[in-house]
This record gives sequence, structure tokens and C-alpha cells, in this order.
Amino acid sequence: MLFEFAESRAGAHPLNFLRDYHGYLQADAYSGHDALYRTGRIIEVGCWAHCRRRFFEIAKLYAIEVGIKDRPPEHKQAVRQAEAVPLLAQFHQWLLGNAHGLLTRQPLAQAFGYALRHWQALVRYTESGILEPDNNRLERAIRPIALGRASWMFAGSQRGGRAAATMYSLLGTCRLNGIEPYGWLKDTLERLPAHPISQVHELLPLAR
Repeated sequence: MLFEFAESRAGAHPLNFLRDYHGYLQADAYSGHDALYRTGRIIEVGCWAHCRRRFFEIAKLYAIEVGIKDRPPEHKQAVRQAEAVPLLAQFHQWLLGNAHGLLTRQPLAQAFGYALRHWQALVRYTESGILEPDNNRLERAIRPIALGRASWMFAGSQRGGRAAATMYSLLGTCRLNGIEPYGWLKDTLERLPAHPISQVHELLPLAR
């Protein structure tokens, strides 16, 4: 897990951070990411959790995911192609058939607009078993930061912001690998002063 500090939400920041990246990127529909997809190097993958907030009928897609959660990618892809793709096709036709006549500012019209505008990205997860239908794992990972903003509003400096991002990265990586963060941090700080600088990578959560 890697957090990066930036001074704003401007699209230039993810564009710079991912300047050498080729592959899939799953995110919400934030317009600041649009420049990434225009490079041709990065393929947008949409988030059904953000879309689902507007529709309750999408629950069937998540029922499929529950059944294949622990299966290998090849199996996931096959089941998605056989079961999710037909459901998605039906849902798309329903959207197209019922979108006309909705008042632009109505919540329902906004829900239809979100789904139709981002349809290609939303169905992309069915193309590969390594993709997920939403970015909820990321949302959970950044939740402590969002909650923390109620207690601290400023990083103090750019250096402080980068230090915070580094700490969030290390503790988040602990959680991903089933390592208790406080215990890892305590153990690492105790060992760090006597640990050879050339072998500091041995202290990372992945190396335990």
C-alpha cells in the first residue's frame, strides 16, 4: 500500500505520480483522473460501489462476487462472463429505455447519468479475474485519514505531509499482510537504531 502526499486534488498530481505506469486504474469518477486515461497508457476501471449508491438493483452483481470471492482469477473471469455480463446487458438496456424524460436535476436523473457516462469503465471488471467490481478496499484504507481530518486540519509543512504519507503507507501495508500495526511499529523502532542501514528493508512489513 502506498500513499502519496500532494498539496491539492489537482489532476496534475496523479498524472505525475503515475507517469511511468501502464495498466488498469480503478478509481471513482473524479474528473481530475481524466487526463490519465487520455494518455492511452492507463485503462479506466469504474467502481460499482459509487454507482450502487444510486441503484439498489445492482445487488445481484454483488451476490455473484460473494460466490467467487476466494476462487482463482481464471474462475472469477469465467463466472463473470457467464453470469454478470448478461445481467449488466439487461441493466444497460433498462437504463437506456428509462433515461428519457427525467428532469436533469432530479437525483434519479443524476444516477442514470452517472451509470451511462461511465458504463465502459463500470463493466471492465468482467474482463479480468484480477480486477474487482469496486474500489472499496481503497476506501477503507483512506477512512482513517478522512476521520482524522476532524482532529487535525494541517500537516504543518510539505515535509510533514510526506512523512504522514509514509507512515500511512507502512501501517496500511501491515494491515494488508495481517500484521498488527502497533506491534510492528514498536518492534521496528526498538530494532532500528542497531540495524544495519544496508539491511533496513528487512524491517518492512512485507519482509516479516
